[in-house]
Amino acid sequence: MYKNLIIAMKSKNITFTQIADLLGCRYQTVSDNIQGGTERGIYFDDAKKIWKVLFPEYDFMWLFYREKNSA
Repeated sequence: MYKNLIIAMKSKNITFTQIADLLGCRYQTVSDNIQGGTERGIYFDDAKKIWKVLFPEYDFMWLFYREKNSA
């Protein structure tokens, strides 16, 4: 799960739909990847695009720090 990314999204009112539109993929794909529903997480190229376009004021490493789900 990318908790810091979720915090940044909430602070800027950015939605999963907006990120999906930016990346050219489905809402559910973005939601699953960010919330930890998949093992693969976010690909580096996608993370870089999200950061450059939507969150350039944040530190990249902080924004995409990934916590493992405790299930």
